[in-house]
Amino acid sequence: MNANTNYIGRKALTLEQVEKVAPSIFASHAWEGVSERYTFIPTIKVVESLMSEGWQIMQAQQQRTRIEGKKFFTKHLVRLRREGELAVDDVFPEIVLINSHDRGSAYQMHAGLFRLVCSNGLIVADATFSKISVRHSGQIVDEVRKSADIIASEMPRVLTGVETMKLIELTKDEQGIFAEAAKRIKYGEENAMLSNLLLEPRRYNDNSNDLWSTFNRVQENITKGGRRYFIPAHKDEEGNYVRTKSRKTRKINSITEDTKINKALWFLAEEMKKIKTA
Repeated sequence: MNANTNYIGRKALTLEQVEKVAPSIFASHAWEGVSERYTFIPTIKVVESLMSEGWQIMQAQQQRTRIEGKKFFTKHLVRLRREGELAVDDVFPEIVLINSHDRGSAYQMHAGLFRLVCSNGLIVADATFSKISVRHSGQIVDEVRKSADIIASEMPRVLTGVETMKLIELTKDEQGIFAEAAKRIKYGEENAMLSNLLLEPRRYNDNSNDLWSTFNRVQENITKGGRRYFIPAHKDEEGNYVRTKSRKTRKINSITEDTKINKALWFLAEEMKKIKTA
């Protein structure tokens, strides 16, 4: 399942823009078959509560579905940023809110970072900041607002980690190890793509050897796709000759996969930071 998305990142979205790309945020009731214990609170009510606290919507996204009528209830993601929050250069702290109205997800709150130069959103690994889950019961709006405050209070620590990554220089071998580990996370061990393709910069200023630049090059190449590689000519299991094939990596559209991959890559960067600062 792919996702509809409207990611600007440099300018807050209006509610009209959000509704066009993610109507499930505005659901007026839950998907059929949910439990009697399920407390329905439309995501938009939660979002508007956060907006009253100064948070602005920077991204709206939802999963596509082939089930008729379900697009108004499926999993969705909202990224929010508050003006005046502490930032590091072109990196801004965000809250990543994930929910659904089809029993597929509780309210999830993640710490996120937005990198302005590449309009790229990151999600911090649970090892750095554990996600906060709010079940569909009780005082959901109040719990989400409290969770937003907790995430905001932890952001200076996360941004300090970003500053540390910028100061850590990696050798070519270390960059190669990072890229190979990232490749295996996303594509598996047997994929024919050379991992150094993930190290290729998409802009001149990213062509640095520090850990932060390495992490961002790899993360952007994986999540945005578009890297072309070749599967060499070979014989299949039946002994038939198979000619060289060209392949191109795909952009990640799934909310679930994007969150999983982002967290795994952040964890990888944090572990490399620990090794280099030990």
